[in-house]
Amino acid sequence: MNSAIRSALLSLVLALTIVQSLRSQNDYATPILAGISNHGENKVQPYVTAGDRAYLIGTQDGNFPDMGEHVPGEMGGLWLHPIKLIDGFWATVTDVATNREFALSESAEFVNYPFGNRFRYGAVLDSLEIERFQFSPDGQEGLIVQYTFKNAGARKKRLRFDFSVKTDLRPVWFSERLGIADAQDVVTWQGSDNVFIARDVANSWFSVWGAAESADPQPIADPQPIHTSGRGVTAASRYSLSVDPQSTSHLTFIIAGSATEQNAAVNTYKYLAKHHASLLEKKKRHYASIIERARIRIPDHRLQEVYNWVKVNTEWLVRDVPGIGRGLGGGLMEYPWWFGTETYSVQALIASGDFDLAKQTLRLLRNQSMKANGNGRIVHEVTTNGAVSNPGNTQETAQFILTVGKLFDWTGDLDFAKEMYPAMTLGLNWLLTDMDQNHDLFPEGYGIMEVYGLNAELIDVAVYTQQALQATARIAGVLNEPGAAQRYRQLASQLEVKINEDFWLEEDGSYADFYGTKAQAISAAEGAIRQIELKGANNLTQRDKERIRYYEHLKLKFSAMPTGSRGWITNKNWVITTPMETGIAPRARAIQALDKIRNENVGAYGPFLSAAERQAMMTISTGVQAVSEGNYGRTDEALWYVDKIVQTFNRKSPGSITEMMPDYGCFTIAWTSYGIELPLIQHVFGIQPDAINKTVVFDPHVPTGWEDMSIENLAIGTNIVAFSRAKTGRGIEYAIEAKESGWTFVFKGKELPGAKYYVNGRPVSFTGSGIRMSGRRNLLVVQID
Repeated sequence: MNSAIRSALLSLVLALTIVQSLRSQNDYATPILAGISNHGENKVQPYVTAGDRAYLIGTQDGNFPDMGEHVPGEMGGLWLHPIKLIDGFWATVTDVATNREFALSESAEFVNYPFGNRFRYGAVLDSLEIERFQFSPDGQEGLIVQYTFKNAGARKKRLRFDFSVKTDLRPVWFSERLGIADAQDVVTWQGSDNVFIARDVANSWFSVWGAAESADPQPIADPQPIHTSGRGVTAASRYSLSVDPQSTSHLTFIIAGSATEQNAAVNTYKYLAKHHASLLEKKKRHYASIIERARIRIPDHRLQEVYNWVKVNTEWLVRDVPGIGRGLGGGLMEYPWWFGTETYSVQALIASGDFDLAKQTLRLLRNQSMKANGNGRIVHEVTTNGAVSNPGNTQETAQFILTVGKLFDWTGDLDFAKEMYPAMTLGLNWLLTDMDQNHDLFPEGYGIMEVYGLNAELIDVAVYTQQALQATARIAGVLNEPGAAQRYRQLASQLEVKINEDFWLEEDGSYADFYGTKAQAISAAEGAIRQIELKGANNLTQRDKERIRYYEHLKLKFSAMPTGSRGWITNKNWVITTPMETGIAPRARAIQALDKIRNENVGAYGPFLSAAERQAMMTISTGVQAVSEGNYGRTDEALWYVDKIVQTFNRKSPGSITEMMPDYGCFTIAWTSYGIELPLIQHVFGIQPDAINKTVVFDPHVPTGWEDMSIENLAIGTNIVAFSRAKTGRGIEYAIEAKESGWTFVFKGKELPGAKYYVNGRPVSFTGSGIRMSGRRNLLVVQID
């Protein structure tokens, strides 16, 4: 067969592969859109009906108990940030013929969908099956709740349906710092529209609700009070409906609100009542598009399912608040607002192609930080009314800067780079002047662990600052500021050397928690003791007492050591892996440290937050460990940690993973995405983008037992890319497809001894820099004799 014929045949094979892929795209999202059931378990655990403006939190039995800690008992219910609208709603159905009553107080099954939730109450009142479905349309200030009544019997049923709501118009956490106070709610029935209107007597906060297209609803005088926290009131209404034999009827409620004016709430109510069906279809399409974005197919179907749901979970946490901004929140139910540490999850957004949300989140953090600080420092936490509870831990400024750099790598967006460059340079100035009082390139201050007494030169602060310098140097060069680029590049190089010299403790085979003086080390140990003792002497457990003895021993050890600055290990915090997470640790040292962590500092679900205390584990620390292993080519070790996260899927709320492993803390948390998406996209598939130069490197690492895998609809710059690997009778085939022409693709991978390489039928050589390809479609075949 001559080369021309062979090239044509291979191109045909590639084209057919692409067509088959496109045909199957529409079916890809179907399983996840079908939802996940709780199978009648975990009924008192929370869920969310998510929307970017309004969201509802209740329990999986269909109820709305007082929940949460930030505002005690008030974190559940229907929120329209920066205010809450209601604590919840309750319903009772009565068969008029028999006068039998059934309270919809405990569902038999809860089904969680990306776009909403369903409660199945089963057969009640003589073969009457009842379900409740609810969703919150994005961009709308309200919620739709639809009850479905299916009459499986032979008799027509006339029903009386009572719907009760407990209002709770109140502000978000920390509002008192802005002089905003909750007041008593009042509610009135507006007969012209058949709705209730509730308002806070001292603030312009409103809630409106009623049934869409319901004939002759009646308000119930003096309803039974619903006892929940807050200054709300109970209001109830009664509705009549009938269900023919073997037929179905519906009753749809709309709950809307406004943090500014009554007319806005009423208008939203009317809009939702008219358009709720089309809004539901729009929401389904939106979530299907999220699942399609950066779509993967891998042999590990459970991991693939979790990957899809993690993208969904991220979308659940988007908060869009007029006057404040739009961005990715932290977690539910305790952290619906925005955090400087959310740059972990923003990096996952970037890698999976949601550039718009990544930019919106970074802009929000920059804008609120400038408003609160004005000096380049990135805030730690800002609520949905703009209140800042913590002006920022030191590492958050560095993380913000490095994340802007990663976004630029993926997008090549020069306009965004120009927009963010002043914030990057201002942040670096704050890090290297205000926070580096001794001018050793190690900024001082708290890091991500926020450990009491550990306010020194921390490992995560130093490492992320090095990465921030590197990112700013790259953008300065692109923006034609060669002097600044050289200065930042030199500082990044110097800091990398210093981190590996001063933080590495050869005798421990580990990086230190922090660098500082003996006095600071003793103070850190004392701070750890004080933090434990905050529980009170009578509340200390045996484990607490053991921890106190550990830190007392450290104090004695440190006191006997020579005076001078050096690296110190106190808590053995998980952030000691950050040199490996960023790839600045020399390989031999990295392998030694990674093995030590795996052998000594890991619990059932990943690294302990503090290996000295050996208690809590979080998805972010396990995710960072997975990324670290991947950076050094240890694919199976990386996926071992990823699987620890996967094991906690569905533990508390169907379709999500909790903040604290395996099953407590926030029931869904944004930064879980870091430990699922980055190891897959950046390591397993090996995607290394350079969008500004229209170049993508593919350096795949195939886990043991895997063969065929693909990633499609991956956004890089203005291009959409697909990459797949398949083992066939001809060898191993790598297919690369791009929407745009004019790009360069480089395949690296691992050169196989004796292998022959063909690109679109032409023999090519595997060089140290990899195999370069151009054009929109390429098929690389690796033949192994």
